Amino acid sequence: MLRISHLDVENFRSIRKLNASIPQYCALVGANNAGKTNIIEALHRILGRDWVTVANFSLDDVYSRDPNLDMRIAVTLDPPVQFSRFKNAPTTEIPVLSFEYTRYKVGQKKGEPRLEQRCLKTNGEPIQVLARAPKKGESHQYAPLPNIPGDVKDLIPLIYIGTKRSLRDQLPSSRYSVLRRLLDDIDRDFRNPRNTVKVKSGESEKEVGRAERFQQLISRAVAVLRTPEFEKMERSIKRHALTQLGFDPDTDSDELDLFFSPFDSLDFYRSLELIVREGDFEIKATELGEGMQNALVIAMLQAFEERRKQGAIFLIEEPEMFLHPQKQRSLAKTLRHIAETNQVILTTHSPYFVSVPDYRSVLLVRKTDQGTKAVQSTLSKGAISEEKLRKELDPERNELFFASRLLLVEGDSEKLAFPEYAKRLDLDLDRAGTSIVEVGGKRNLLDFARIALSFSIPTAILYDEDSSDFSNKQAKVEDEFNESLDALKDKGAEVWRLVPKYEPVLRDALGEREYLRACEKYPNTSKAVRARLIAADLEFGVPLLFEEIVRWLAG
Repeated sequence: MLRISHLDVENFRSIRKLNASIPQYCALVGANNAGKTNIIEALHRILGRDWVTVANFSLDDVYSRDPNLDMRIAVTLDPPVQFSRFKNAPTTEIPVLSFEYTRYKVGQKKGEPRLEQRCLKTNGEPIQVLARAPKKGESHQYAPLPNIPGDVKDLIPLIYIGTKRSLRDQLPSSRYSVLRRLLDDIDRDFRNPRNTVKVKSGESEKEVGRAERFQQLISRAVAVLRTPEFEKMERSIKRHALTQLGFDPDTDSDELDLFFSPFDSLDFYRSLELIVREGDFEIKATELGEGMQNALVIAMLQAFEERRKQGAIFLIEEPEMFLHPQKQRSLAKTLRHIAETNQVILTTHSPYFVSVPDYRSVLLVRKTDQGTKAVQSTLSKGAISEEKLRKELDPERNELFFASRLLLVEGDSEKLAFPEYAKRLDLDLDRAGTSIVEVGGKRNLLDFARIALSFSIPTAILYDEDSSDFSNKQAKVEDEFNESLDALKDKGAEVWRLVPKYEPVLRDALGEREYLRACEKYPNTSKAVRARLIAADLEFGVPLLFEEIVRWLAG
């Protein structure tokens, strides 16, 4: 199964220099205007067209619109594409495709833009292929492959779904579409000689291949279309073509034959239109609203998943568009299933399309003074038990990938109370883009923190010194765990320890009398709910420690 394993981009739009490994399922996450779309566009621009020319780029595509900069986009393919320049010639592996938009440095065209397209080895050296077709007894002569052959591009089945959910782009008439991939496979099955249909012949029936029967019927249809005016036009074109080629159309008509032939089954499939009927009303699906077109595009993706198609590379921008949360979850499952046998690269603002256990599939895209950067986790494979984290699957916890600042807490009390304290201090945590993530217990704090820090997300940890998570363990075990949490300070994290836990800290801050009054004011509630109600109540003060934490969180 072919996939893009690596992407190198220099001086393309907001990207000064980017070098990233691309996983099988790749979620590009980041703020608006960080450059996520530019990463997708870099791939779409070079792989999503039959022919890539200098006209596909302009100065607007160059970083800072600097005419002195050369722009380069290179993809590494795994496994390498197998290419043979001549029939019966040995195949050559092509692992890297490189596109460089530059300018002529000398000569009459100096300063004019040009596009260099090259097939390269992983070390950057040009691919060598046979210079001419091999002949028996003749030694092989090799030369650099001067360009990227169309046959190589044809082996990279890219499907692009942008933010403009145009159904027309996904119909079979579009080469890089979902339906085109589906119908190409259906046509191969259609042409199978064993795929037959019964045809009546006199009093009997016989089995005829469907492809053969199609040609019989389509030839009859074309015969009906061949009116005298049609045949007159056909003869006219043939006569003028012969004249243009230097032949006498009256005496040399056998030198060139020209006629219109009916299309084959694949052409027929590719010409199909999708029609929506509601009662007696029919309309082309391409004329429907964006929401309906988006629903149909998603339906095609789900059909692709059901048929277990393999080997495509999907580029999808914001798959969550137009979808309710439940539908987002459903589509996220579909895309993950598709990614088992295809590559899926997407941009998203939704926590349903990322997952803490699958943190290695996330690229955090950030805009810096040096342009767009893509940050990947620095944790080695197996450094954290992904299976353990799967027990804590929760879209709210996936928010950590979207946070400008992150506070990790072990329980609901802090998660519910701190936003209320922030309101009282006129701090807007949502506007600041920060998140408080409850990790499902103290034991998970360390893993979540290591993941967040591996992406260079500004992270803080708040934990109870004496937690019920360790109630059945020796005190030494929890002491050692506390030390490992405190040690995260050396990794750049902020760490606060509640001694011994949240409620006693709140009681000490408010004073015994005020704390008891607060508890009496909100009886028959859980600890977490009571913590939130006390935090929101203007009758009670804001503990200095809690104020310090929420001010850090607000930045």
